[in-house]
Amino acid sequence: MVDHPPQADQRSDQRSFLRRRSIPLLAVVTLASIVVAAYFAGQTHALRQAAIEAEQHDNPLGVTLPTLDATAAVSSEKFSMATGFISDRAEGLFVLDHNSGLLQCSVMYPRLGKFLGLFVVNVHDALGSGKGAEYMMTTGLVDMPSSNNNPLASSVVYVLNTTTGTYACYYIPFNRTLMNSNQPQQGNMVLLATGSADPVVDRDALR
Repeated sequence: MVDHPPQADQRSDQRSFLRRRSIPLLAVVTLASIVVAAYFAGQTHALRQAAIEAEQHDNPLGVTLPTLDATAAVSSEKFSMATGFISDRAEGLFVLDHNSGLLQCSVMYPRLGKFLGLFVVNVHDALGSGKGAEYMMTTGLVDMPSSNNNPLASSVVYVLNTTTGTYACYYIPFNRTLMNSNQPQQGNMVLLATGSADPVVDRDALR
């Protein structure tokens, strides 16, 4: 029979004690982790469900409609095209024919999904014309007084004759009341101002 030193027996008892204590501790930690994971999973599901219900309440048919809130401009050899805000609910499509000088602004009525507004002007009257003339166009926001007698859109359109450097700014007499009542409208764009990109400074005109 082999006698074990007292210190070895003591260490063995300590290891056995720690093993007995660690098993319940691991079980408690595992159970707590499961409870926490289940709680957060339930919260995530509840938040997702609430978001779905809110979306369905605001949009009961589940239809996602496109929003008309983009502004852009592009030019080619024969045409220039741009978009601009006409009101807080409508956007205009501007198309310029370089050959004829005809500038058209077609306005989409969002509730009907149709172009029911049309405004035109010939830019040759302000910018001149000539063989090989080319143009660039863009839109910008404007905050000018508007009334029933003098309705104005939220944007103006700028047109540049790249051959001469002359540019013009037009505003659109858009009537929001007609749009709200789904009535079509048309008219002429109005010349607001002209300028020149010529870098030569006329000092006499500045005096």
